[in-house]
Amino acid sequence: FDLLMLHNPDRTGYTSDAVWSAMAGLKEAGLTRMIGVAPGPANGFTLDVVGCLERFGDRIDWAMMILNPFEPWPAELALPAAERHGVKVLARVVDFGGIFHDDLRPGMALGERDHRAFRPAGWIEDAAAKREQIRPIADRHGLTMLQLACQWVLSHPAVESVVPTLVQEAGGTKTVLDQREELASLPAGLVLTADEIAEIRAVGDNTGCMALKGGVPDHAGEPLPDRWELDPELRQVAERWRIDAHGLQRSPA
Repeated sequence: FDLLMLHNPDRTGYTSDAVWSAMAGLKEAGLTRMIGVAPGPANGFTLDVVGCLERFGDRIDWAMMILNPFEPWPAELALPAAERHGVKVLARVVDFGGIFHDDLRPGMALGERDHRAFRPAGWIEDAAAKREQIRPIADRHGLTMLQLACQWVLSHPAVESVVPTLVQEAGGTKTVLDQREELASLPAGLVLTADEIAEIRAVGDNTGCMALKGGVPDHAGEPLPDRWELDPELRQVAERWRIDAHGLQRSPA
């Protein structure tokens, strides 16, 4: 393999020296050139990722996180740790569930087994309205909306690569080949200004919009496979990185 990532680890996967010694052993055996950690599939695991990078950043090459202009929270909180420990970030879902492909519109039906159907009602309408707010920035630079999203994500120093989901919408017109060409023609350098990056961030601010996974302050009792208490060790991680641990919970409706 070029890159082998530990996907959707539980608490043990973030904290165990045995796990990461074994992952490093795969490199030594020549089975992979690089190794990484890939939290998910849901959003969160913020302090767990930071703690993992503190412990094993010298062995980890890549970390995969959900990051796009409409989902800056909570992944942005983990980026400084990745940068400090020299871990490259692979940002996924850059298209925000297809919104930035510009082919998913209000009123379009999603398939019965489409995972996006589990998002809150009205999410397409809300995201489409935000998309129109930042479209002038894309037009100003001759970018498509997907390219704008990629540019914004790549403006973060820790982010080395972006991975949008490429799928043709039922009822859409943009093929996967069209999407690949659009991605391939992304300008090599950053064309967005600091003010434009901040403007996009303000429009897309999603702080507190969802229940997060991993170590979170609103979980009590026995740990679940994807959710556990914010123990003293994770609180210390938050203090070291000046992360508001209590902010890692869903905002009251």
